[in-house]
Amino acid sequence: NGIPTPAGISMRKSERAALKDTDLVLPCVVKPCCGGSSIGVSIVNNEDEYEVALDEAFKYEDEVVVESFVNGREFSVGVIDGKALPIIEIAPVEGFYDYKNKYQAGATVELCPAPIDPETEKRLGEAAVKVHRALGLSAYSRSDFIVDGQDIYFLEINTLPGMTPTSLMPQEAAAAGVDYESLCKRVIEMALEERRA
Repeated sequence: NGIPTPAGISMRKSERAALKDTDLVLPCVVKPCCGGSSIGVSIVNNEDEYEVALDEAFKYEDEVVVESFVNGREFSVGVIDGKALPIIEIAPVEGFYDYKNKYQAGATVELCPAPIDPETEKRLGEAAVKVHRALGLSAYSRSDFIVDGQDIYFLEINTLPGMTPTSLMPQEAAAAGVDYESLCKRVIEMALEERRA
């Protein structure tokens, strides 16, 4: 669909491959194919770390994704009702946006609306809507991206993003003037509309 992603492969546990048997170079990211909250995700810098990362990711499911590591700024873009919400930048104080940095108070700075130029903002919003549509999703989703200079890379889509009052998507909605209660109500309304159709 013309949306840039890091170079990568998916691998089943029964087809486990050594790094030398792939076209990937270090550093790379190993992560379970599904799931959430960055559980089982590792950034690896050598062959030994790669093997340990596969062991860890395969604890959670039988398919993993291995992709090139892209160093840059991380952004998340919510889509609701076919439209992109204001973009949020995710900046861990140290390391990457792993489980600890997602849920430990003060471990990550979340800026919404994100301090980015209008052109990058437009490109990220359009890419998030395009991914949402390409996957045939309905009510809402949240897509994660890395921006490296002028290049944007789609990382993953969250088809059931966190919806606590402090989660990323409610923060984005708030920046668009939609309070938490109204956001939840709209998501429920859209789900019911789809069910009736």
